Amino acid sequence: MIRATIIGGGSWGTALAHALRCGGATPTLLVRDKDTAALLASGRCRQLADLPPLDGFDATIDPAILAGADVILIVLPVAATAASLRMIATHAAPTTPAVLCGKGLVMNGDTPLLMPELATELLPGTPHVILSGPTFADEVMRGLPAAITAASTDKQAIATVQQAFAGSHLRVYANHDPIGVAIGGAMKNVIAIAAGCAAGLDLGDNARAALITRGLAEMARFAAAAGAQPDTIYGLSGAGDLALSCAGPHSRNMAYGLALGRGEHPSERLAEGRHSVAALAARADALGVELPITSGVNSVVNQGADLREVVAGLLARRAGVE
Repeated sequence: MIRATIIGGGSWGTALAHALRCGGATPTLLVRDKDTAALLASGRCRQLADLPPLDGFDATIDPAILAGADVILIVLPVAATAASLRMIATHAAPTTPAVLCGKGLVMNGDTPLLMPELATELLPGTPHVILSGPTFADEVMRGLPAAITAASTDKQAIATVQQAFAGSHLRVYANHDPIGVAIGGAMKNVIAIAAGCAAGLDLGDNARAALITRGLAEMARFAAAAGAQPDTIYGLSGAGDLALSCAGPHSRNMAYGLALGRGEHPSERLAEGRHSVAALAARADALGVELPITSGVNSVVNQGADLREVVAGLLARRAGVE
């Protein structure tokens, strides 16, 4: 029986704990405070309060739990990933796989890093896996079926993750292109913001379909420039997650864009794409790759550009070859 420690007790961390438990693993949630641990022990999650309670989850605030884990999942916003990796380095065995569940980039000094790159820098020699795909936490928590990708250059680490979820309602596919999977997860959030903006502006379904399609092309172009496999973008972690994130306001990133398009002032707290788009645009500039949709979203959310003017600029671009 695999012992899994999940760093983070939010909606996705709790949903993954539920799936692991359904698959026969033994999950423990490592959280920041006793109140959260007590709530999880009662079978509830603060961010999924509308769902009926489940059997209580094992939860603790003691990082010493990491020492006994067979696999460790980091299920926090990307900005908190570095601190979690350092905590793993202090408390866990160096052979224990670290599973990165955040979607985005972080700035390490002046360098924008994807999650696998950050793990390589802060946990050298430790196997790491990126877990990404089209999954809404509330549906996974309700036991509905879903598919996701586990990507790593370490085949044994992937096998450990697949074994941990075997028999659960979460089907885990192996992939050996962690950078490509990370790019899909990071960029789909930004394209979802753009799709939400289009919906908020009442530009119609045709415009949203065009944004999704051209956004997918941006993702593949960026993946190729970053040394990843462009075909990865057409799998679960790219096209699959993009389709889900652009389907409607159930997606936090699309809901954020929808509010922007309506002229509202949405909360930035849970829109992952809002926090990663500047680093993504900086990485694209460094690679010399053109990402017009990503650049447009960055100019709106970080530089105060007028949304309608950005849309007009995108429409005025010279039409090229698909």
